[in-house]
Amino acid sequence: MKKALRIIGIILAAILVILLLVYIFILNYPKLKKGPKIGKWYRVSDSVMKDSEGGSYHALFKKGSENKVMIYFAGGGVSVNEETARDDTYNTKLVKPDLLANTTMNMGGLASDVEGSPFENWSMILFPYATGDFHSGTGEFHYTDKDGKEKILYHNGYTNYTAAMKQIMEKAGIENADTVLVTGYSAGGWGAAILADDIYTNYFPNAANKNLFVDSSMALFDDWHDTAVNVWQSPESITDNIRTDNLTMDMLRHLREKYGNDIHLLYGTSTRDGDLAKVQNYFQNGIMDVDESVADKYQQTLKEAIPQFKELNVSLFIWDGLGYYDDPRNMTSHTIIAMPVVWLTFEEQNKSVAEWLTDAINGKLNDYGLDLVDKVYEKTENK
Repeated sequence: MKKALRIIGIILAAILVILLLVYIFILNYPKLKKGPKIGKWYRVSDSVMKDSEGGSYHALFKKGSENKVMIYFAGGGVSVNEETARDDTYNTKLVKPDLLANTTMNMGGLASDVEGSPFENWSMILFPYATGDFHSGTGEFHYTDKDGKEKILYHNGYTNYTAAMKQIMEKAGIENADTVLVTGYSAGGWGAAILADDIYTNYFPNAANKNLFVDSSMALFDDWHDTAVNVWQSPESITDNIRTDNLTMDMLRHLREKYGNDIHLLYGTSTRDGDLAKVQNYFQNGIMDVDESVADKYQQTLKEAIPQFKELNVSLFIWDGLGYYDDPRNMTSHTIIAMPVVWLTFEEQNKSVAEWLTDAINGKLNDYGLDLVDKVYEKTENK
């Protein structure tokens, strides 16, 4: 027994050492300074930057050798009222954004240092998610928690983004990038759509090649405008463009009207996205849950949105074949750009999402998988 306990102690000690090394060498980035080294990740922080609980927040930056920039918004839920604030449906605290950011950078997706990636030598600006506001808020949301205590949720996403961008543009020497990609997944996809105009207006107005790729970020909600104005307290430059129950479409419409064909607009999603279907169910029925009938409705909503996307000349990539976590029911995975499957060639499309995106950046815009919205999925038994 003593020998077994000693072995367990040694194993636990080794695990603690590994965790400490991970924190020191992976999570704990040096602060951005003037003239950053190429290929090195830096932390970008400021006293005005904070997470939803008022703790510190930082963005991340890596300078590339090419004159190209990817601005990447991570996802993680949304807070639109007291109920969602109490349920903690968003990422908070410093460690969670760091862990999420490292997952984003190191698990093999678009922002990862993948050998041979077309983005391998791009500069990267990464915004972890910690404010529940699609990276767009400037306000304080007062609510009562489950224990009856008065609390404040700091919707500080836009403030964080602005402070970080100011520092990066002053210190990194990337202001004259010729190619810029704004992207994000889930809540970060909404953030990318919301902030793309701000990025191209205030930071990269002279970029000859402007691109936006929104990954899995669409849900119909009658109160988007009210939420942005009164809950998140987003700037008027954002809220003035929210006019319907489809926030994503509103932002894409604004971008197309302002930039014409000088910007490439892309949207990707799976056919029966379990997480988006769940959120849609909450917005419409007040139930944060999902089953196959709810997924059916999401698939129909996606089908009905396609003509709107095409009216705005948005390139589409619709996919399936990846399950909703380990759920045996017929629902599909949520988001793709943070995962290695972004490089996977889908059989139906004979194309990977990364290839489709790269083609679009190079001016070859195409649609893939649109017929999947009509695909009939067999219902599973014994649900």
